[in-house]
Amino acid sequence: MAKAIIDLGTNTFNLLVYEVVDAPDGRTSNGFRILHSEERPVFLGRGGIEHGMIAADAIERGMDTLRAFNGIALEHGADRVSGFGTSALRNARNAADLTDRARKELGITIRVIPGDTEAELILAGVRQAVTFTSKPALVMDIGGGSIEFILATNKALMWKQSFELGASRLRDRIPVSDPMTIAEEARIAAHLDDRLEALYAIIDRHEPHQLIGSAGSFDSLATMIAAERSSTITSEQHSLAFTAFEFDLLKDRLLRMDRSGRIRQPGLPEYRVDTLPYALIAIDRVLAAGGIRDMVWSRYALKEGAAVTV
Repeated sequence: MAKAIIDLGTNTFNLLVYEVVDAPDGRTSNGFRILHSEERPVFLGRGGIEHGMIAADAIERGMDTLRAFNGIALEHGADRVSGFGTSALRNARNAADLTDRARKELGITIRVIPGDTEAELILAGVRQAVTFTSKPALVMDIGGGSIEFILATNKALMWKQSFELGASRLRDRIPVSDPMTIAEEARIAAHLDDRLEALYAIIDRHEPHQLIGSAGSFDSLATMIAAERSSTITSEQHSLAFTAFEFDLLKDRLLRMDRSGRIRQPGLPEYRVDTLPYALIAIDRVLAAGGIRDMVWSRYALKEGAAVTV
């Protein structure tokens, strides 16, 4: 029987319809077969994320998307649709205005999860797409409201923390010119450095050899890196390895572009045009803190982690 998970992010809602894969001996294995996967911009945090509220129009956009996703899930035979709310919902005083309506009108139960749980689910999803080794790797998941960091090896989760430093929050806190100036870029970097001291201490102590990026901005980054290579990412491809040098070349060019230039950038959807510069600066600060030169994109993140663990 098919099941469905909706990741209710601050900028986008993400749907996964899947079937659990059973092992040959009849026991359930930690695997799944994807029937449908889709992302839609909702901008749940627009107009209220830094005030601890979900704006009325954002709630309506959210409900419209939940109705659409619920219909798609039912068309694929899903017997259950579960929702996971992240940064925008866990910090909103009126989160129940959306979660209660979703339950009453659509029968969708939305679990608003703390940052630590979000990080654990992200790691579970990334492990389905990327091979970890005995050396520590750092996972970074940039959302609109928060950024999750997880330090892990192939055998253990060593450390995790969620920071309310998502790209939409940063944009609200530090508005910039078009194009962004060098001084504005430095201001954003300083803001991140001030709030990521705990992460930098972990990086200094454990020296992760690789940065693994999942979801959101990293999806767009991977698509753009592939385009730079005159290639594409296929639907069957779960990961993409690239270097910090490739990232730096693309980042430097994008940060000097104005908005109209970024709109024309192959692989960058319009709904990420305004937040991507903040994500690029955040990635750059993490790479610089650890001297990390190897990067990997993971197609799987929270919703895939929930599929194999919840």
